[in-house]
This record gives sequence, structure tokens and C-alpha cells, in this order.
Amino acid sequence: MKKSNLVVHKFGGSCLIDQASIEGIKKILPAKNEIIVVSAIKGITNRLQALLDLAKANLDYSAETTSLQELHANLAHALLGAEQAEKFKHELDKDFNDIKNILQSVSLVKEYAKEIQDLILGYGEQWCAKLLAIYLDQQHHVLYLDASQVLFINQQKNGVINIDWQKSQVALDQFLEKNNFDQLVITGFVASTIDGKRTTLGRNGSDFSGAIFAKLFAAKELIIWTDVDGIYSANPAKVKSAFPIDYLAYEEAFELAYFGAKVIHPNTIAPAVEKKIPIYIKNSFNPTASGTGIIAEAPKSIHPIRGLSSIDDVALVNIEGTGMMGVSGIAARVFQILHQAYISVILISQASSEHSICFAVKKIQADLALDILKEHFQFEISQHAIEKMYADSNCAILAAVGEGMVGAPGVAGKLCATLAKANINIRAIAQGSSERNISVVVNAQDIVKALRAVHAGFYLSSKTISIGVVGLGKVGGALLEQIQATKNQLKEEYQINLCVRGIMNSQKMLLTQDAMNLKQWRDLLKQSNMAASLEQFVDHILSDEMPHAAIIDCTASQMTTDFYLKIIEKGAHIITPNKKANSGALDFYKELKNLAQSKSRHYLYETTVCAGLPIIKTLQDFIQTGDKVIKIEGIVSGTLAFIFSQLVPGKSFSSILFDAKEKGYTEPDPRDDLSGMDIARKVVCLAREIGLSIGLNDVKVHSLVPQDLRGCSVEEFLKKLPEYDQQIDAVMKSSFEKNEKLSYVASIQADGKISVDMQSLPKEHPFSQLQGTDNMLIFQTQRYNQQPLIIRGPGAGPDVTAAGVFADLLRLVSFL
Repeated sequence: MKKSNLVVHKFGGSCLIDQASIEGIKKILPAKNEIIVVSAIKGITNRLQALLDLAKANLDYSAETTSLQELHANLAHALLGAEQAEKFKHELDKDFNDIKNILQSVSLVKEYAKEIQDLILGYGEQWCAKLLAIYLDQQHHVLYLDASQVLFINQQKNGVINIDWQKSQVALDQFLEKNNFDQLVITGFVASTIDGKRTTLGRNGSDFSGAIFAKLFAAKELIIWTDVDGIYSANPAKVKSAFPIDYLAYEEAFELAYFGAKVIHPNTIAPAVEKKIPIYIKNSFNPTASGTGIIAEAPKSIHPIRGLSSIDDVALVNIEGTGMMGVSGIAARVFQILHQAYISVILISQASSEHSICFAVKKIQADLALDILKEHFQFEISQHAIEKMYADSNCAILAAVGEGMVGAPGVAGKLCATLAKANINIRAIAQGSSERNISVVVNAQDIVKALRAVHAGFYLSSKTISIGVVGLGKVGGALLEQIQATKNQLKEEYQINLCVRGIMNSQKMLLTQDAMNLKQWRDLLKQSNMAASLEQFVDHILSDEMPHAAIIDCTASQMTTDFYLKIIEKGAHIITPNKKANSGALDFYKELKNLAQSKSRHYLYETTVCAGLPIIKTLQDFIQTGDKVIKIEGIVSGTLAFIFSQLVPGKSFSSILFDAKEKGYTEPDPRDDLSGMDIARKVVCLAREIGLSIGLNDVKVHSLVPQDLRGCSVEEFLKKLPEYDQQIDAVMKSSFEKNEKLSYVASIQADGKISVDMQSLPKEHPFSQLQGTDNMLIFQTQRYNQQPLIIRGPGAGPDVTAAGVFADLLRLVSFL
């Protein structure tokens, strides 16, 4: 049997749960040229440790020893023949007699040495390996090997395991010279000291054992079997869209493992690197899944980042002082002091000014680190050379890892920008010269949001945004239908995940943890018994699990707009067709815009003027590119556009209005259209966009509602309106006689003159060409002077307004 043909399989405790899982292992293995390294049955090592702790505390441990003994005896009877099971049980009885004697001694002295702990904890692997070897030997030639016979540690200092490779290789070769097998089952976790005392490789040592034996056997490959489908692009418990990575380079796997990827330990990788032994992480419960391959040169990824990892419960220690600037050896002293106290530094960051240095340690070591540093730097602190020394224990570390980052400009910038857009503050940042890892320290409560934001930001998953829709009338309902109709296409083709997690009307609301079923939103809302609460609604949409959140206000409510400042403060973006905020009090408008800018939140309101027509964006483009607006004129009411397009001799104003109302073009009270105030609000919105500090009171509005009919009921207004037709008919006839056409036009001059009034215009004028409910705006600027820019199209209606809001939503996603 040639060593080079051997495959080493390592099975962790998560694969060794019960009779069925052990039987499943047999089906996985081809039964030729295999080394099988096993952990203890799941949970056994912790239970053995618990026995020691009970004995040390002089508490009764007999029930637990009996339970452990019965568990393994029952497994033997279930898996083995009667004779083999009895033989195994006889050895098990002997082991538990020895364990009870040791525990009795521990109870008497109320203490135990590390050698005793290593001895007791190693029994779990021995029982499991023996049981599996006997079970597999029923059909093939299988041997059992206690790793402590061939694996030697010559030094164990500061938690670092040093293998005596030469002594171990000699011992293993001697074993192989005397033994032939199809399969060899070896205990993980356990080893011997150089003088032959039983010891362990530390917790997570079984994977390390697998890698050690892969190197000693010069194995063809090492397969680590676990209960997941490989190493994921991020922790799937924190990032739901995480996926198994096909291949990683050794260096990438090491970086991910160091920064918290739980599937593989950093020690596991090192022995395989020297011999370039491929490592595969596979799922014993889903063996057909391809898993993750860890090899010397992984296929190039289309993304610069291959995966993300994180470390929770981290403290960031800061040392600041002007006396540190230009003084050599400060950093060296800091880390030497920490080293002597066995405190591991996870991450280091120092400004080039040398005024401060910060580093990350485990949260449980933060107080100790501060105490010993303050003690050693007592003189510098007393002389104010060091002014501050403190720790923030509420931190976590996110690490982005990928071979594609090497030499690729802009990756660090994109990482920082992605976190900023998710409203996440970076406390410290570090990147090694290898460029394979960028690590950032963030507040602990932000780590899940940070992982999801970066995972989506580098296209490892869909860009997810948590959405809440307020106002479920015609526009809000149409918007939900449009999102439902396109969300699957957006996710499949553009990796955009629009997650509507809340809807609310004036009376009640519906909140869901994940994306709600938009096909049934009306029925679900009816069934909801949650009273409407805007604050509770916004807090729910602002989920820590989702990096971005948007509130879409489809109401015409002043109460909702009054809450905009709080929405921005809380961290959500706002999208709205509601004109109240932009046309209301000037101070509120300015505060809202300034707050959105200072908080890096987006406030999008394209549909406040002319529904889905690109009016606001066009105007903003003029300003941002240095153009100057001279004049804006527009017909921005679909209702009045229809009425004036029909206003010709032979048709009275009132009859056209009644026709418009029957077609559904007017508000329930047509005076809301005829007063011109809705147009005035739109005009204020546009005027403020070009920098004019004006309010509704600055707009000269010619109301089309007769003075006598402004205070009566709707019914009386409609009944008496024909009596006043002659007023507008006279103006219309005068215009017609001049071969012109009457229009109701909003006008904004650069000098601040703003009006909403009837104008008689030549028939060749663009406004005179309008038909139906179309809107039109004419922009005259320095660049568009001789030939103004004209925008024309439907400026009203729930579907086009909802489409405009939807476009703003997609624009927000592209910004993020």
C-alpha cells in the first residue's frame, strides 16, 4: 500500500451523533486506502469536562457517569454483533472504573492537574474510534490506532502546539511496517508528550489531528466531514444569502479561519500547506454536495472578495498622547507587555502621526490589558506623555478576504463606502501588505448589518433593502402591485431584493419579519390587529439584520411629513410623492434637506411634481452641472389640462368640468383642483429646487372658483357653477378671437416672480398643443435659451405616479 494513494477522512462530533449518523459514515467511505480520524460522539468531551468539574466541587457525578457509560454501550449493541458488543462493553467497564477512581481522587483534593484533564477528556475519542473500527471491520480489514502511540508533542507553550514531526514519523512508520489494513481508524484530539504522557491538542484539536496525519501519511487529500455544505461566503446564521464557496486558496482559508469561520480552524491548514495536500470540507449528511476545496491555487473568482468572517466579543483598546509622537519603542513595549501576559492581539491600527495606537483583544481580556498597561506606563501617564488609555468592549471585527484584492485598486474604498451607506461607523481598519484581508472594527450591534451590507455590496448576494409603505390608497396599492410583478426578475437579473416588511394606512399596520406576501397584502392587512403607529412602524423597518431601510410615504398627510426628521434621524431613507414637506414651512424644508445630507440619508421626491415625469431630476442636473435657470413655465395639473384643452366656443366651462368629474379626473371636491393651490405647491417645490427661498404666500394664484362658491358644500357648488360660466367664457372668446388658446399656466422667473394664472397663447405654442390630461414643462436656461427644453407626458394617475416612486426606489438601490 503506497502512502501517496491514501485519503484522510476526518469526522467531527457533529457527524457522530447517533446510530443513524454512524451508519451513514459507512455509506460514504469507499473502504480502500483510507485513514479515518474521529472526534468523540457529539457533546461527550463537554460532558467529560463536566464530570471533572462536579468532582472538583465535591458534587455527585454518579448519575452522569452511568449515563455516559450507557450511551456508548447502547450504541455498541445497536451497531455491533452480540459478541463484539460484549467485548466493547467489557473494555468500557474497565475505562469507567478507572475514571471513577480518578474522579474520587479529584473529589478528595478538590483540584485536578492538566495531565488528569487531558487523560479524562481523551476517553471520548478512544471510545468513538474503537466503536467505529469494530463496526467497519465487519466487512473490511480495519484497524484501530490510538494517536498517542504515534503522535508526539515536544513543546506546548502559550497555547501553541509544536509537533515533533521526526519522532512522530518514525513511530508511524514502525506501526505501518507491522500492520496492513484497508481502513485505519485513529483517535483525534489526543497525543503524547515527548516523554510519553497522554495529552491533547486542545479544543478543536481533532481537525488539527486530521491535518497532522494527512502530512505524516503524505496523503493524496484530506476530507473534513462536518454538518454543513462547506465554508460559506459568510456565516449563514448572520447572512441568510451566504453560499458555499467552491474553492479557496490556502491563504484565503487561513484568513477566514483566523477571523472566526467556525468550519475550519487555522491550525488545520498549516500542516497541509507544506505538502500541498488539498483539503475538502464536506457535509456527511449531504455527501453529494461538492463542498469547499482548499488548494494551493484556487480558480480566480469574479469578485475581489471571496468571503467574509467576523469575530464577536471584541474590545478596542486605545492609547493616546502627544508624548508618543516620534518616540521609538512605544508600540514595541505595549505588545511586549501584552505578550508576557499571554494576551493575544487580534488587530493593530496606528496613525502615521504616532499620536495614538489602538488594538483589538478579546473582550474578556480587556480589563487585564488595561490594568497591566497602566501599571507599566505609570511614569508616562503621570508626565502626561500618555493622556488617555481606555477600552471599548462593545466591538466586533469584520474581515473581508480574497485573493482578488491583491493589486486591485479601490477595494478598501468600496468596503468603507458600503459600510458608510449602511450608516455603520468604522472604529478602526487594518490591511496587511499581502492585501488578502481587510479588517474593520465596528460597534457590536452593527456586525450583522455590516456583514449583510458588504456581502451584498460586493455582489456576493442580492442587494437587500427593507421597505415600509405608508398610505395604501390608489398610489400605494399600485406600487405594491408593481413591486410584486417585478421583484423576482429584479432579484434574478439584477441581484436586487426588495423586501417589503411593513405596510400601514391611517388605522392599522401589518409588520413581517421577512418579505411579506404582496399577492395577499389586502387580506393580510384586514386580519392584522395592530393599530397604526408611525414610530413603531419605522423602528421595525429599520432592522439590524438588513443594511438599508426605506420608508415610502404615499399619503398626502401633513402628519406623516412632520415625522420625516425622525425617520432620517433613525437612519432610514425616504421616498415620497407627498408635496407637503417640500412646499410647507421653509425652515422645515431646509432642516430636512440639511439633515438628510448630514446623516448621509437619501430623500427622493421625483413624483411630487408631474408624477412619473423626470422633472426634479432634470432640474437638479441643470443646477449640478452649472447651468442657470432663467424661467420655468408649466401646465402641471392633469385636471386643468383636460378642461382647458376642451374649452372652445360652444362648450361651457361647467359642462367640461362635469365631464372631467365623471371621467374621474377631478378630486371629490373639484374646487381642490380649480383653486390652483395644488399647482402652487408644485411651483413652490420647483422654485426651491433652483434656490428660491419662497413659500405658498409668495405665489400669485388666480383661483378659478367663484368667490361666492368657495364656502358652500360640494353639492351646492356643482349646482350653482353654471351660473358663473360667463366669466371664463368671456375670457375664452376673447382669446379665440385673437386666434389664440386659453391655458392655465404656472410660471417661475429667476428673479422670484411666481404666478399661477390663465394665459392666452398662440395656437402654435407648445401649451396649445396639449391634449387630454398631459402635463408639460418648459425650461429656459442659459444653455437651453433659444430653444427651451420641453418635457411632456402623463402627469397624474396612480399607475404613473407609482411607477415614478418605483423608479426612485430603484435609484436608491443603485446609490446604495
